[in-house]
Amino acid sequence: MVQSDLNPTYQNVLLKQKILLGIGFLGIFFSHQGIGILAIPYYQMTLGVDPFFLALAMKVPVFIASFIAPLIGHWSDKLDTPWGRRRPFLFVFPWLSCVVFGFIWMVPTHWSESQQLYYFVVMALLFNLFAACWTLPMKCLAYEASVDYHERTRVMAFVTYFLKFGGITYHWIFPLAKLSVFGGIVIGMKFVGWGVALIGLGLFGMLPALFLKERHFEKTKVEKKQPLFSSLKAIVKNKNMKILLGLIAIQLTLGSFGASMDYYVLVYYMNNGDIGAGATSKGILSTSYALAGIVAIYVLTTLSARIGKISTMKWAYRITLVGGVAKWFIYQPGNDWFLILDAILCCAIWPCMGVIVSSMIADQIDADQAEHNVRREGLFASLQYWIIAISGSVAFISSGLMLNLIGFDALQGGKQTENSILMMRVLLVGGTLVSAAIGYLLLRQYDLDEEKFRELKQRLKPNKSDV
Repeated sequence: MVQSDLNPTYQNVLLKQKILLGIGFLGIFFSHQGIGILAIPYYQMTLGVDPFFLALAMKVPVFIASFIAPLIGHWSDKLDTPWGRRRPFLFVFPWLSCVVFGFIWMVPTHWSESQQLYYFVVMALLFNLFAACWTLPMKCLAYEASVDYHERTRVMAFVTYFLKFGGITYHWIFPLAKLSVFGGIVIGMKFVGWGVALIGLGLFGMLPALFLKERHFEKTKVEKKQPLFSSLKAIVKNKNMKILLGLIAIQLTLGSFGASMDYYVLVYYMNNGDIGAGATSKGILSTSYALAGIVAIYVLTTLSARIGKISTMKWAYRITLVGGVAKWFIYQPGNDWFLILDAILCCAIWPCMGVIVSSMIADQIDADQAEHNVRREGLFASLQYWIIAISGSVAFISSGLMLNLIGFDALQGGKQTENSILMMRVLLVGGTLVSAAIGYLLLRQYDLDEEKFRELKQRLKPNKSDV
């Protein structure tokens, strides 16, 4: 495969390129988290929509949109334009998702619950379809940024810093909408919703397309003949890739299922049903996770360079197991500032998914090229997107269903049953412990370390025509 603008031995990525990628990943953050951070406190806790049906309305569109991800990745891999393979997607689709996101919060408050849900489902489906069309190409730009084993980890770490910056701010967005300056939560939601849409989605999503130089690949004859399903079949046969997708699936189903309980424990157990106080507690927790995550990214990147990616992830899982037990004692009434300890103990595994696992996926792209003589970052990214979407959907829908099964009723405020509160706490702790234990056991089967990667790279030596 010929690279026209970068020598395959090039390792270091310029700071300007990393910053542009980081801005794009901040846009990805809001595309993934924007609906969730506002829909639960607004549609459910303010408008009174049933939690299970809202969970379905939020995640079924994500699930449906995920099935077009392989097609988008395939198109992105094969697209050949003067502007590159990825950038054309970034010129158009961030703005389409921006417009739809803004309209989600324009729902008439006098409508019935079912009408509000139908409106939400339609808008959420359109949003997720448009979002997939630009977030996948954006991730491909990060995978393509470097060919070096450790530099690609540093690239993923750098862009994850931007994701953590989003984590610092995103749970303060709903409290911002409640400020008296807006004259009411309904008007406040419209202003804040459109602000997130225009800046967090439209602007951040398009900027990399304007200023980032994309690596160009000339396709081999083998690559040009690769149909979509044959390519997908070849990728999923890779044992290590299946392990990486399994790690993501476990963390984003069981781990996210447990984590989804924290908001409810904060509101209904620690703050006796006070949504405003619970939102403040959630802000403390999320900000703590984001700040601790920033430190964790640096630690993970440093450890990865010294002891390897696999060993680094194993340590993250071990610490998470300790943090899972500690959650039972941290989440107690009056313990708002002890939530910082929860972030310190349990934050590392989440950036591992974005930094270490994504770097490992980039390694698997090289392994795939060595075996099949093709470059298909788009399909690898689409499989990652698909697993993330399905896992997140299963976790979120399951959490909504579980809330109903344990007897939660939003209209009862702080008068939830003792059994309901107890089960929220058990699920919060259990989800963390079980996901970490299974992830650790699965990771032990992964075998592409740095030494084997060096051997693999010897099979990918550049052609004489490479520049």
